[in-house]
Amino acid sequence: MGLLTGCVLQNVANPANGHTLLAAQAHAAHALLVGAGMHSHNPAVQFRLMLEQLGIFLPALGSSRFEASTAIPLNCWRLPAYWLSLSLFPEQYPGEILGAAFCEALYGTPLMVLEAQQQAAPNLPALEEKKRRLQDALPHLRDATQTLLKQDADGRVRKCFATGFITSASLLREWEKRCLEDWHLGRQQPQRAMVELVRNKARFARGYHNKLKLAGRVFDDLIVQDAQCFVQELGQSRWVSPGQPEKSLLVTRLLAFGGPMFRIFTEQEETVIRDWIRQLPHSSDAAALATDAVDTDPGNVPLVIVESTVSAPITCVRELYHQLLNLEQYPQIRNSATAFCNSWLARSAQGIHKDDNALPFSVYSHQALRAWFEARAATQVQSYAEHGGDNEKSREDVIDEALQLCPMILIDGAWLRRWSNAGLVETPFGALLYKILSDEIGNGDCALNHPNIYRSLMEDMGIHLPNFRSREFVHFSRFNQTAFEVPAFWLSVSLFPQKYMPETLGLNLAMELSGVGGAYRSARDELRRHGFSTLFVDLHNTIDNVSSGHSAMALEAIELWIDPYLRSNDQQQLSKAWLRIWTGYRALSVPTRSWREWLHPVRYPY
Repeated sequence: MGLLTGCVLQNVANPANGHTLLAAQAHAAHALLVGAGMHSHNPAVQFRLMLEQLGIFLPALGSSRFEASTAIPLNCWRLPAYWLSLSLFPEQYPGEILGAAFCEALYGTPLMVLEAQQQAAPNLPALEEKKRRLQDALPHLRDATQTLLKQDADGRVRKCFATGFITSASLLREWEKRCLEDWHLGRQQPQRAMVELVRNKARFARGYHNKLKLAGRVFDDLIVQDAQCFVQELGQSRWVSPGQPEKSLLVTRLLAFGGPMFRIFTEQEETVIRDWIRQLPHSSDAAALATDAVDTDPGNVPLVIVESTVSAPITCVRELYHQLLNLEQYPQIRNSATAFCNSWLARSAQGIHKDDNALPFSVYSHQALRAWFEARAATQVQSYAEHGGDNEKSREDVIDEALQLCPMILIDGAWLRRWSNAGLVETPFGALLYKILSDEIGNGDCALNHPNIYRSLMEDMGIHLPNFRSREFVHFSRFNQTAFEVPAFWLSVSLFPQKYMPETLGLNLAMELSGVGGAYRSARDELRRHGFSTLFVDLHNTIDNVSSGHSAMALEAIELWIDPYLRSNDQQQLSKAWLRIWTGYRALSVPTRSWREWLHPVRYPY
């Protein structure tokens, strides 16, 4: 929970609804809870720093090593798992999400945690800072809730809000109860820790004990199928002397030098085993104690995972755009999005060393990237100075060009859709991308939302479009098919921020740099010539600036991400990372398709 502050709100504002009042208010709350794009202000960063200063080092959030950590009892996963699950369905469960967020903000950091911090690290302000941020978010959460309740004709929203709040509060109380039990038993209940240890080790043990039996069952089957029963029976076997690890054959013979399990367990794991043996009672009520300690653990409730049916990839780019904007209605669209991304990026990578947009340098360095960046920005400014007023387009052409950009601009920032999520937003480069995304959707203010500004321009031009999430929009007769290609790619790649991280960084740089100093100024002249508002292009020409704006942030994000490759001195991996970044940069333009692809489709190797 300490690493997931505000996670239940992380998807409330997205490309489909970022322009609405409810999404803006919820986003304002979420921004406060994750540091508003400032890495050092993120409560998760501060919490992890506090842990490390206490000598507790956790793997990266979302990694398999984090999930497999036996140091974290099962009951600690339930509440954050509930919040993360809710966050995936902002349209289906808006009431529950706001109720859960209210619960987090009102309860804040549990008192027992604050007391523990005061004892262990009284000079570290991490938890107090989190408490302050939760309090600051409350007014925005109240505003969002009031907005949602205005749509509550039948009282259903109130019930949903109560469900989210009460469920979160109940899970939090259950967590506190379990933590207090563990605390009183000495940090972590030994029985529970032993069961978790067996669960994590079981798959590696299978095949080594097929001649042994425990409680009349084959050892290898029991350890994999029922870890709780296995631990219970092991505690009553000849290998264990309850209460006396120094006299237990499990420790003195099996784990000792020369034994069949020597160094099978780490030092920490052997400590878990000894602590478990030490707490075993000498009486026959050991089984009852085991049931008490583990059976009632809410973390042991099994989850039923329903596998979705794989759907055939969608080939119509208009339909892909529509379904990706209505993601909760079409969950299997991820399959088509993956195929579309791979094809787009594979074609973008072709000619990367030789065409007009070729890789600018082969050996990556920060200096080389910055030199290219500044030269490119200067070229765009010079191009406007030389040719800015040469192209006098007719009023009809200006309107049509603006119209064809609608599918793209109405989802401005969509390529960063998931960078609001825990595991990404608290990274140094992720914080920068979150700041860019927040700016694109208006920083919690509908009037500053870029798509809303563009909607005003369309109205100014006399163009009245259907709702951009409707099928009527994608089949609007005045749209060209090509108007949906780049935005469909944005929406597709946004679903996979981990898989396509370097490509997203390159795409982000291309997008933020593309019009600064040149195209935006030309567009301003064209709009002004025909009496249209220039607010949209003026805003982007300033907010994307190359000194401190989005372009500069995009450049810095790449540097931060690629730094570990530079430090590793592994030129092969560095070159691969740089190629992937530049492929993403090239992916802003629609990649060409050759006739050979109909016979031999190109594949993206990453």
